[in-house]
Amino acid sequence: MPTPLVLPWERTDPLAAALYRVRMRGAFYSWTEASGIGAVAMPVFPETLSFHIVAAGTAWLEVDDRPPVRLDAGSLALVPRGIGHRIGTAPGAPALGRADLLPQTMIGESFSVMHVGPADVPTSLTLLCGIVAFESSAVQDMLGVLPPVVVVDAEARPVTAALLPLLAAELRDPRPGGDAVATRLADVLVVEAVRSWLATSPDEASGWLAALRDPELGPAVAAIHHEPGRAWSLAELARAARLSRTVFAARFTELVGVPPMAYVASTRMRVARGMLAQGRRVADVAAATGYGSEAAFSRAYARLTGETPGRTRRQAA
Repeated sequence: MPTPLVLPWERTDPLAAALYRVRMRGAFYSWTEASGIGAVAMPVFPETLSFHIVAAGTAWLEVDDRPPVRLDAGSLALVPRGIGHRIGTAPGAPALGRADLLPQTMIGESFSVMHVGPADVPTSLTLLCGIVAFESSAVQDMLGVLPPVVVVDAEARPVTAALLPLLAAELRDPRPGGDAVATRLADVLVVEAVRSWLATSPDEASGWLAALRDPELGPAVAAIHHEPGRAWSLAELARAARLSRTVFAARFTELVGVPPMAYVASTRMRVARGMLAQGRRVADVAAATGYGSEAAFSRAYARLTGETPGRTRRQAA
């Protein structure tokens, strides 16, 4: 198979590609003021990312059975993969309700102002919360290997420190084009948060991100992400890693968590889901992801995702 043409601006490193393609296709923000002792519950929203920016006071973020995470003024926290969590004024604070069901004042279609806690008690915590979805399957790949909580201290990240007040100002004082500006600022905040996590916690990387950083497995992982529709074989991927098939398969499975060919199939399905969500024809998606027929693709897609390609297209419409 001939080597594909790589345009100068294309990113072949899957991490660089994911960061380059961070573009939100939907976002909702809430300026929240809290008083007293209480917490707001964020329910599970699959394939989304939540973020919390503390403007004043101290917040406590709780995810599953993990210890509460303290967030002081100027902190930014990401919760990837739509994981359910709680944000409150104290560790273990009683839940006051779900964020999407509590009373709030809408300012535009994608921004609200909410006050929780006793009205006769001074505000002790102010924060900007958001929930966003992304256009690219490459971004979903990246979010899939992040830890349940990523915390950034704005004081240590000048870019973050500069962006936080800009985003808050755009949302609190709506102007023409404000949604577009806020969305782009939030895009950059997510990229900066991921870069901060990679710089400060490199040993926590897992999955394909850990394999990408491996000097031998990295080229094979990058090749899969760059050409998911190619007819990959175990032997060809092992050659890219300059390892024997046995050693390559064992090391890949240990780092990524699944065998190489299973990873190829799952990568194809993530790409396919993104294309279907954009309304692409099933036949075009099948061809782009390496399937010889629409029927073969549909069977594989249903087996690996639990739904038909047509249903994915209809849900995104």
